[in-house]
Amino acid sequence: MRGRTLFESNWKREAKNDRLKQGERAGQLAGVILSIIVFIFLLVHWADDTGFYSSEFNEMDATVLFGPLLFGMVPSAFRFLVGRKNPSRPLDVVVSVLFVISAIYFLNYFHFNMEFFADPLPGSLEFLLDWMTEGIARIFLIIGVIGGTFSVVWTALTYVKVKEILEKRAQ
Repeated sequence: MRGRTLFESNWKREAKNDRLKQGERAGQLAGVILSIIVFIFLLVHWADDTGFYSSEFNEMDATVLFGPLLFGMVPSAFRFLVGRKNPSRPLDVVVSVLFVISAIYFLNYFHFNMEFFADPLPGSLEFLLDWMTEGIARIFLIIGVIGGTFSVVWTALTYVKVKEILEKRAQ
């Protein structure tokens, strides 16, 4: 019973804070910009053939990598434009599913050479990514699968419960 009360208070708080403040909206825009930077960084690896992608990396791999990155910008852009959280939650669920699928795929088909990961950066900034090894990248993928799976369930449930609360308030 106590867990239910804890969840209910969380959903009530989410409903109360459904409208984004200006700073939160700016944060959504910053998230889109950061996603674009990551997308371009990974695309530069492919376009310039830096060695980061192995010879086995193909169009299917590119789709599984770049697709979720591109679609991942949609919920943040939607929140920025609409100014509310709950209407974008179904999009968040779809993005989480895509990221989980992508992470599982790359755990099985790891077509990356992490030795070249920092190469697109200026030499003075390469230290920011030089520490990333294949083992660490795989740990991040595993964390992504676990966290993404949890996110799918939690976000879907939160969407339904917050929607119920908001509809009751509107009556």
